[in-house]
Amino acid sequence: MEKLSRGLKALARADTLIVTIWLAVAAKRGVLLALAALIAALGCGMLDAAGYLALEPRLGALGAAACVAGADFLIAAVLLFAAFAVRPGRDLELALELRDNAIEQLAAMAANPVDLAGRAMLAPLTGLILRSLRSAVGRAAKEPKEK
Repeated sequence: MEKLSRGLKALARADTLIVTIWLAVAAKRGVLLALAALIAALGCGMLDAAGYLALEPRLGALGAAACVAGADFLIAAVLLFAAFAVRPGRDLELALELRDNAIEQLAAMAANPVDLAGRAMLAPLTGLILRSLRSAVGRAAKEPKEK
């Protein structure tokens, strides 16, 4: 039973590690996505005005607006690709390996429940047999010997 308990605890710890790692990845991605959105918004406000004013005499009103908007979308796309490039590291592989090991141990125990029950009852049965042998030896020692 102790082995089963250890296996279940190992499985729970491994799953907790996996969830923690994925939450950290999601938080990093979220921060990068928020930063990308903020930069895109600020870029569309400030850079657009400056770019439009600089390009308007050469390209006209429509060409200047299109150039500035294209540059804003390009910057936002680069940040989006950077956000989705964040991947979990080696620690996720280790956590998955721990979980797989715990599942294999539990499956092995579940495949042979008689062995698991036998091990759980081995200590009490051994104690019972030893006590009965001791009491039998004690009784035999107390009985007078026939000659």
